[in-house]
Amino acid sequence: MKTQVIKLDLHDDVVSVRDKMSWAKTERILLVFPPRARILARTLDLRLLQRHAATLGAQLAIVSGSDELRRTAEKLSLPAFEKAASARHQVWERKKIPARLRRPLRPDLRRMRREAFPPEARWRSLYGFRFSFFTLAVLAIIAILSLFIPSATIQLSPETRRQSLTFTVSASPNVTNVNLAGSLPARLTSVVVEHNKTIRATGSVTIPDAQAQGLVRFTNLTTGLAGIPSGTVVSTRTIPPVRYITTVDAIVVAGLRRTVDVPVKAVEAGSNGNLPADTLVAFEKVDLGTSLSVTNPNPTTGGSDRTAVIQTTADRSLVHDALSGELLEKCKNGVQQTLIPGDVTLPDTLVVSQIISETYFPAKGQSGEALSLTMRLQCQVQYASLADVNTLAEMSLDANLPKGFAPASDGLAMLSASIPLTDSDGISRWDEEVGRSLRAQLDPLTAVQLSLGRKPADAILLLYESLSLAEPPIILVKPNWWPWLPIVPLRISVSIDG
Repeated sequence: MKTQVIKLDLHDDVVSVRDKMSWAKTERILLVFPPRARILARTLDLRLLQRHAATLGAQLAIVSGSDELRRTAEKLSLPAFEKAASARHQVWERKKIPARLRRPLRPDLRRMRREAFPPEARWRSLYGFRFSFFTLAVLAIIAILSLFIPSATIQLSPETRRQSLTFTVSASPNVTNVNLAGSLPARLTSVVVEHNKTIRATGSVTIPDAQAQGLVRFTNLTTGLAGIPSGTVVSTRTIPPVRYITTVDAIVVAGLRRTVDVPVKAVEAGSNGNLPADTLVAFEKVDLGTSLSVTNPNPTTGGSDRTAVIQTTADRSLVHDALSGELLEKCKNGVQQTLIPGDVTLPDTLVVSQIISETYFPAKGQSGEALSLTMRLQCQVQYASLADVNTLAEMSLDANLPKGFAPASDGLAMLSASIPLTDSDGISRWDEEVGRSLRAQLDPLTAVQLSLGRKPADAILLLYESLSLAEPPIILVKPNWWPWLPIVPLRISVSIDG
């Protein structure tokens, strides 16, 4: 038997499926539902499609992977299959299809009217019953109004008090976290500073001032002509030798024992150049010594010395120590600028971690009336952060918090602190005194429960005795002539100052 297979889409509904079925020209119509689809899942949808198939003179069946949809179809005697192949090869159980639908019987309008408008009970027409019910209704309305019309506002001022505590703080680089025992981490900060200091030099030294001058006599040891160029060096035979140079060119004429006098001056200034006669007898160049001899027939004169100021080892130590002390003071100010206000500096831990450079002027061994030192160094110091101190203070205060109170919003106040001292173990200790404001914690629900249905004066007295209040509460009742507070909690609002 021919079967029209209609594959449904996810967007199909009863109307669109009926349109697709109307085009079928076979005795069997097979609707194939999409996998995991939730369309046409109602019993009414399948019933409408089954009736439409009957009007077409065809038998309807479905293919669906949903067990629930197949069970629904079976309740309507509608063949249901899990796969389309099974539906094509199996025989569908046929039911007798009515040729046409029977026309419904004509409704009994009078009977329907009696059912819609039944006669009123006889007791409702009695005046006594009606008056009693009316009175009860009025009393019920008054009772409801008495519950929901009155409202009240309770204004509470919680008690405040001051909490202060003095505790000992110990900071150490070996501590990583703040703990209630009073320990917190000692953090490290560093700064690079540079400064210059100048002092007067206190040493003295004799230094050469002027060069000695004189004449030397060259004697020819040969029969030939001998030339003496300017700058020829002659010296003494002492160790070290005193050296002189000629200042002009000269020639010794030919002939044995012929002489010439030439002006000379000392190579180095100073009184050491003042020599007695017949001491400049050596040549610096050996080749001249084979043809000439030399001597100074008269003493050389004019060499002088002078006294100059020079730095001493004590001066260098003095300026170094003085500048180091000033740099440490500069370090204290510098590291303080790297911290935020409230951080606690541990002064005993301030050290010079590195000397980057130090320059003396003049250099060692050079004369000068003043000695200047420029030093650049890095120093470091330990400190306790404000956040860690506040955390420790809050932990200590919370451990001593009175019951029923909580910290106010104004925060902590550091009242006083001693100077931190660092012991030989590297642990710094000092005392901190902190304080803060506390505020009583009030529960609005408790205030409402204590006030329900009471007279305002009684509620004020009870609330003031039961709660931690700074002053008696204020209660406003609306309407103001109502003598009691509402008995419905939702009609009472509580406002807490602050």
